[in-house]
Amino acid sequence: MNIKTLDSTELFETQAVRLFRTLEFQVLSGRLQPGKRLVRRVIAKSHSVSQATVAEALWRLETEGLAESAPMYGTRVAQITMDRVKDEMVMREALECEVARLAAKNIKSSDVPRLKEMADQVDTLLRSAGTYSPKDMEVHQEFHISLARLTQSRLLLRELERVWRRHFMFFSWVSESVWPSPIHWHRSLLDAIATQDPDVAERSMREHVLYGSNHQMEVLEKIEKDKEEILRLEADKESE
Repeated sequence: MNIKTLDSTELFETQAVRLFRTLEFQVLSGRLQPGKRLVRRVIAKSHSVSQATVAEALWRLETEGLAESAPMYGTRVAQITMDRVKDEMVMREALECEVARLAAKNIKSSDVPRLKEMADQVDTLLRSAGTYSPKDMEVHQEFHISLARLTQSRLLLRELERVWRRHFMFFSWVSESVWPSPIHWHRSLLDAIATQDPDVAERSMREHVLYGSNHQMEVLEKIEKDKEEILRLEADKESE
């Protein structure tokens, strides 16, 4: 899973960092499901580390938005709720639109062929029949991260990488099915950025992000309705 973690300037890995990377992979791949309790003593025993090491790894996981903790309950994998997804939509829209503006200012003609190839690859994957695998998701992510690299802002790149890791978590949990996307969806976005007009680029990116975000909301709403129906049927059985 090619999801970059932490700052690339970190020169060495402590036990806590290694454990964090292991837990992050398990969350992003769906092996640790949303809401799963992360019990320190259990993790410490299974990974042969101290509870202090586990505490630091879980803190890092919380910092990345992949875990959450509450008094008297402990730490668990972050829940995916309607409110959380809405918040993520707002954050991603803000970051990606700024990426588009800065990328439009900085893009060079020599950047375009490589990005066009990536855009076409993503569009092909999204319009193929069948499922959308984690490997496909990595290709999709890398296109957007490549646009962010054009901004020459390390902080903006860092924050967008974090948003995309959480996006990957959502994908791993909900579905691998491909939803219908417009033809040349990512190529059109790149064409807008290549105009070198920040306003055109931002407008195209906003439409792009909102399209995907609306799909996420539709998927989550369906999951919530399915849960409610299951609970209703179980209640009906118990009352018989």
